[in-house]
Amino acid sequence: MASSGSYTPAYPTDRAVDERVKDFVSSFYATSDDPSKNEEWVDYFLPDAVVTIGEKSARGTEQIRQFRQGMWEQVKTRRHKPEKVFPASFGGAGADGDAVEYMLHGSVDIVTKTGEQQALTWAGRAILKEVDGRLKYELYQVYIHK
Repeated sequence: MASSGSYTPAYPTDRAVDERVKDFVSSFYATSDDPSKNEEWVDYFLPDAVVTIGEKSARGTEQIRQFRQGMWEQVKTRRHKPEKVFPASFGGAGADGDAVEYMLHGSVDIVTKTGEQQALTWAGRAILKEVDGRLKYELYQVYIHK
């Protein structure tokens, strides 16, 4: 189970998980919950990345930037609680050889600008690629349950 009050989810105990992936996931959700960090959030994605959250989607840096700004139009505060991450590597050598794919789930508490409180559960799929020594999302896809 994720540690209380942090952005650190649980990972499998039967296999080694790259510490860079763990750090990436934790820092991504901390950045996600800070409305002053729009550009930092956008920088987690490759220039041609695809982001889908619920019914909305964006591709490429400029659309992702607009997508991020729109995420805060009705939201006053947001607090993600990633619970578990299930990482895997596919492809070996080749086009996807440097990719890490993972599924994850958690919850998010939201307070809207009108004061409404929402507690949502979500599950997601992500593909990370290493570029110039840094991990970045190639794909980030989230399914939300209200």
